[in-house]
Amino acid sequence: MSKKETLKDETIVDVQQVYTNAEMFLEKNRKTLTIGLGAIALLLGGFFAYQFLYKKPKEAEASNAIVKADLWVESDSLQLAVLGNADFEGYESIAEKYGNTNVGKRAHFWTGVYYRDVKADYATALEHFKNADFDDEAVGVTVVGNIGDMNIMLGNIEEGASWLEKAAKRANSSASRDYTGPLYNLKAAKAYMELNKNDKAANLLQFVVDNYDKKSPEYGESEKLLAYLKAID
Repeated sequence: MSKKETLKDETIVDVQQVYTNAEMFLEKNRKTLTIGLGAIALLLGGFFAYQFLYKKPKEAEASNAIVKADLWVESDSLQLAVLGNADFEGYESIAEKYGNTNVGKRAHFWTGVYYRDVKADYATALEHFKNADFDDEAVGVTVVGNIGDMNIMLGNIEEGASWLEKAAKRANSSASRDYTGPLYNLKAAKAYMELNKNDKAANLLQFVVDNYDKKSPEYGESEKLLAYLKAID
């Protein structure tokens, strides 16, 4: 028998057996598969319904609601922008109604600023900052830093130091690094010094000295604190 005939006669893959096994599996697991596929379809349907029937209209509604508040905050009237009046909703109301939207997260940020700077109510400010927009490149670093600051003001030094260090790390690679980088590295270092974690403080201060503009006020203060830590080591 030739080599060609041998290959022809030999069965490399029993195609019929494969089909039979597949059919038996489907028959045996038909109910489970049907339930599983139905669940996936339900989840996908729910996701798209949420995105297009709820989230997008809600975002548009919030965008319309926030216009006047944005105009007031640009005019340096933070209190009016946050509290609103009879003619328009302020940031605080918008944050409450549209908190899960991008617009609502921005409203939380400005409401937090108001409670921090105007009312000195750091606990309320903290809650608003926690609900603000972490992903936005422009304010994300500041949001993380503000959470750290509010914890410090409330006496939660360890928690505050951790958040300030997160802000510093994020600032170091952000578009606003030249401003926010030295600021949050220095703030985190001071918090760690208060906790007597001088090694962590020294690392943060050294980063400022090695990587940021010598003309910045944070550079000069970081250099002095670093020299102090080395002297007492």
